[in-house]
Amino acid sequence: MIRKVVSGQWSVLKKCILFTVSCPLLTTYYLLPSTLFMGCVTLTPDQIPSETSQKITQTSFQDLDPGAYEEQSLHFKVKAYGAEKARAISRAVEEDYNRIMQDTGLYSFIPRGLYGITVYSNREEYLKKTGQAEWSGGVAVGNAIYSFESPYLNGTLAHEMTHLIFYEFMGNTSQNLRWLNEGLAMYEEYQAGTSHSLSDNLVPIPFSQMVNLVPATERERLVGQWYHQVKEVVQFMVEQGGRLGFSIFLNQLRSGESFNQALSLGFPGLWSDIGALEKSWLLSKGL
Repeated sequence: MIRKVVSGQWSVLKKCILFTVSCPLLTTYYLLPSTLFMGCVTLTPDQIPSETSQKITQTSFQDLDPGAYEEQSLHFKVKAYGAEKARAISRAVEEDYNRIMQDTGLYSFIPRGLYGITVYSNREEYLKKTGQAEWSGGVAVGNAIYSFESPYLNGTLAHEMTHLIFYEFMGNTSQNLRWLNEGLAMYEEYQAGTSHSLSDNLVPIPFSQMVNLVPATERERLVGQWYHQVKEVVQFMVEQGGRLGFSIFLNQLRSGESFNQALSLGFPGLWSDIGALEKSWLLSKGL
């Protein structure tokens, strides 16, 4: 039996796409030769076929074997093999959560329930119990994240956690902000210190293309470039524009303001529209 204290749960309905792979009900990481990519699209309840909506809210994978341990913290319910392992993961994800709150300025954000995290002992157990592809490194279903012990675990959890927070805070608005969502997740993964390497020698994608690109339909080279660039742009906004401004920017987007209006309100006198942001970012790169 898994030892536990209490539990909490809420659900996000979403469909995620990675390159040409369509995976309903979940968000999934795929490990490619030297880079980690992931893409997600949120679905609202009215977009889910009625005959499958019940399955979506109840979807989960096989649990850990008997003897596993469950550690509950302020925001997470972590399952892993061994009490010390569960506690270490719990401490790490709470640190990630606090950093995400600091970077986004969403101090008033209160999750609707605990985020579940299940960490399998290795890739073999993970693949067997989740049914994911051989190259999958992690998967999120509803408000739960599934992964396995590896050097990239911290980065995987930070990335997925950012998506869960972004979806819950932004709601339906997140569907039109794919690049911002992925950029923030990549930035937090990078800060967790275990992200896969991305080349710094990529030719910039024009912002007019960056904000509309759907990686699932593009060549691998361009997808890698896109993930690298959106991370760099979000990092620039947070670190150069300021975390308070980034918080105002997100809240304005959430309330329904256009991107340009939210940008000018969040960063007054700095970036009046996406064109100004692009010019400023390119200058910071010496381009």
